Amino acid sequence: MNTKPVILVGGKSRRFGSDKFFLTINGNLIFERTYRILKDVFQKEPVFVGRQAPIKNYEFIEDLIPNLGPIGGLYTAFNYFNTDFVFLTACDMPFINREVLKFMMENLDRNTYACVPKLENGYIEPLFAFYSKKLLPKIERNIEVNNLKLRSLLDENVQYVYSDEIKSIDPELLTFLNINTKNDFDKICKILENEKVTDFAF
Repeated sequence: MNTKPVILVGGKSRRFGSDKFFLTINGNLIFERTYRILKDVFQKEPVFVGRQAPIKNYEFIEDLIPNLGPIGGLYTAFNYFNTDFVFLTACDMPFINREVLKFMMENLDRNTYACVPKLENGYIEPLFAFYSKKLLPKIERNIEVNNLKLRSLLDENVQYVYSDEIKSIDPELLTFLNINTKNDFDKICKILENEKVTDFAF
């Protein structure tokens, strides 16, 4: 199966107050760690979708339809790349675990429409997930009627990866932490200080 890794960079970072794409931890850009992990797992270059950015040596693609959020990034990726699946993630998830990603990739059912983590209390994480190109007609219909939530795509033929499976690899489920506010960023820095993350090598 052919999968294109995509990192979304189209958000406006309103709650954070500044551009999250350029966030650093210990002097290193968070997105660079995400990029390297995806490149290592998929053995191909990830692409940043959402907007252009003044950074060399990376591929950036602007959304074909602006201001739609993540579903617009998924629509853009399927229209740019001839691929069976898109793996979709965000640029503000600093602790993604390469072994969690490998587990999902190795167990991906080629006939599924989406492969998505399902965590405690039924929470679904649509921004660390595989999406099939078979969803493109549904994506287009949902955009037409302004139904823009990624979860709206997850109503049939979904392969869930459950928290007990993920916890065997990532016990604290740190993979799914993201940065929405300055408080989130402070908490993530404290996690690093407490040495709870064993794989945060830049």
